Parts: sequence; C-alpha cells; structure tokens
Amino acid sequence: MVFALVTMSTVQIVWLRSSVNMRQQIFDDNVQHSLNQLSEMLTRPSADILQIDLEAIPESNENDLIQSAASLGTSLDDAENRMLNRVRALKIDSLTPVILAAHGIEIPVIVSVFDRYGQPVKLADEDDVFREALEITPYQTAIEALSLRIHFPKMNRYLLHELLAQFALTGLMIAILAWGFFSAVTGAARNKRIDRIRRDLMNNLTHELKTPISTIGLAAEALKDSDMQKDPESFNYYIGLIHEENKRLGLLVENVLQASLAESGKMQLHMQTLNVHDLIKEVLKNVAIQVRKRGGKVALELDAESALIFADRTHLSNVVFNLVDNALKYADGNLLLKITSQQTTDGVELRFQDNGIGIAKEHLGKVFDRLYRVPTGNVHDVKGFGLGLSYVKTVVDRHRGSIHVESEPGQGSTFILNLQKEKLED
Repeated sequence: MVFALVTMSTVQIVWLRSSVNMRQQIFDDNVQHSLNQLSEMLTRPSADILQIDLEAIPESNENDLIQSAASLGTSLDDAENRMLNRVRALKIDSLTPVILAAHGIEIPVIVSVFDRYGQPVKLADEDDVFREALEITPYQTAIEALSLRIHFPKMNRYLLHELLAQFALTGLMIAILAWGFFSAVTGAARNKRIDRIRRDLMNNLTHELKTPISTIGLAAEALKDSDMQKDPESFNYYIGLIHEENKRLGLLVENVLQASLAESGKMQLHMQTLNVHDLIKEVLKNVAIQVRKRGGKVALELDAESALIFADRTHLSNVVFNLVDNALKYADGNLLLKITSQQTTDGVELRFQDNGIGIAKEHLGKVFDRLYRVPTGNVHDVKGFGLGLSYVKTVVDRHRGSIHVESEPGQGSTFILNLQKEKLED
C-alpha cells in the first residue's frame, strides 16, 4: 500500500514536472520566434513594415541618438549607430510586446540593446534595476554588431498561472491517494482491533460460562453420593449452589441477548411513568448479596424532589444493574458506591460514583463502545464481555437521555445520567 501511494505520487509529480518543462519550452520557443522576427525586421535594408527609410531620418535626430548612446558610456561605430537609430525609429519598445502577443505571450517585458562589449546602449532609466538580469538573460538575438535582449520580470508567475489547473489537479489526485491510503490503514487497524476484541470476548465468554457449568457439574456429582442425601445441611448447600450458578448463567445469556437486540435496533420499549428512586432501591435489593460478598457499601442520596420519569422499567433496571455491577468489578478493595439524584429542568440527574481503579483519559471516549473493555493487565482478572456499558448507552439514548463518565486513574469513576420526566413525543 505504501509502495502504491509513493509510486502514484511520484507519477503525478513527474507528470507535473514534465508539464512545467513543456510549458517552459513552449514559452522559450515562442520568445525565440518573436526575437527572430524582430531581428529580421531590424536587419532588413529598409523598415518595410513601418515604411521608414533609414536614410530619410533627419540628421538632428541621428545626432541625438548617437549622443544618447554616448551618454551610456559606450563608443559606437557608424554601423552600430545606424542600427541603434533603426531600433529607435521602429519604436522597438512598443513593437516587441505586439510581436510577443502575436505568439501568445502577453506579459510585461523589458527591452534593451547591448553593444559588442556587453554594455547597454539602449536601456530606460527606470529599467536600470533589471540590468544584471538582462546581462544574463537567455532571451537575446544579434542585430548585426549589437544584441537585442529582453527580460520578463513576471515570467515565473505567468508560467505558474498557466499551469494552475494542472497544479490543482495534481494536488487533488495526491490528496485522494493520501485519503485512500489513510482510510485503508485506519480500516486495517480498526479491523485488527475488532478482531482482537472479538478474541477477548470469546476467551471471556468461554471463561465465564465454564465456571458456573463446572460448579453445577461438581455439585450434581456430589448430590449423587448417598451419604450427601443423609446430610440435609450439605444437601441444601449444593442445591442452593446449583440454583445460584444457574441464575448466573441466565444473567450472562440475558446480557448477550440484550446487547444483541440493542445493536440490531430491535429493542422494544414499554414506556410508563415510574419512580426512579424506587427502581434504584429495588435493583440494590437484588444485588445486596453480591455487594456484601465484596465487603461493599452503597450510600444513597436521592434528593430529587420529583423522582417520576417516563421510561421502560425492565431496560432502565438493567441500566442501573449494569452500572452497579461495573462498580463491583472495578472496585479498588471494598466497594464504596454513592448514588445520588438531583432535580433538573427536564427530569432527573443520577450519579453513580465509585471507588474503582479509574479510567485513563485515552479510554474515556471508548468505554461505551461495543465489546470495548478498559485494559487491566489481564484479560480475565475482571469478568465481563465489554457489552454492559454499550447496552447502557443504547438504552439511555433510546430514552432520549444522556450519559457520560468522569474519571481519573486511581480516583474512581462517576457515571452521570440525565433522564426525562415528560412523555416523549415521537
């Protein structure tokens, strides 16, 4: 891919350079044709184009011209003086742009005449700043012993303007190639990341399903023992263990199914007016055992004056459960979770503040992505599939609410939800 980009870019640049060189060559050829035409006019026996007879030029004018040439610090012989007179008689300063325009060149031009020693014998005072450029200009032609030289102060700008469309086209082509290359690279990187996430998902899924299945299998084997049936306490313990692990399996399957429904857009909401405070307390009652196992504590500061919102009870309960479960998974030591509510103009704001390991800044924007799990050093040290927060974000969005997270490494995380109290108008 890199080779293709470099090759195509090189082809475009070479093509552009060839165009520039070709345009320069055409310009040089046209200038040279113009100079040849001027030279032919000046070296004819008479100036037929203007019907001027050199011998008819008044003597006074000729003397004035010779004196003007002498003022430039050069000594001319009779032939050179006659040629210089002809240059002035033909008004070469005005004629040169006309000849150039006939060859398609319409830009300002500086016209001068130099003698055999390389000294200017005709050069306007205001054009003296271009003397060095005229001394080395490639645009010159011999007019007997003298040299007619021209210079284009704005030649580069003129040539670039002529090639502006080609420059734009080349730039566009290179930009398209670069965009295609960037898209391909980012697409490959994204596919690689998704593939890695999927592998992690399968590893975690296998790990989490094997544990309860193995526990249920061991408990069932133990219950087959005739001695176990004679011990009611042990018998009930294994029955309860099977029941709990079965519930755990059902919850894992439910999470995967809900995430799949959320992604496919087939999630159905049964909206109703409900008390979000009561819903939170109900969820906490159901997860009280898990919280106690972690030596955790949940503090409630439900201060919203009106806790009524318009929502789907099942999905919103799952949202609260996932946020509590997320706090349990990433708790740094014993869980300390603080849930608060505040009244807002549109409804209720809920905050879930935990004492977890926190989230680095570079991961904050990705925690709600499907299958994304914040790196913790070991794929299996924090159980989960990376589906919970993605499901939470989908449910909140479907309720036309909002959710975001504030967190720093080692400082815990705070998930902030805003839910509406009014019935939603579709």
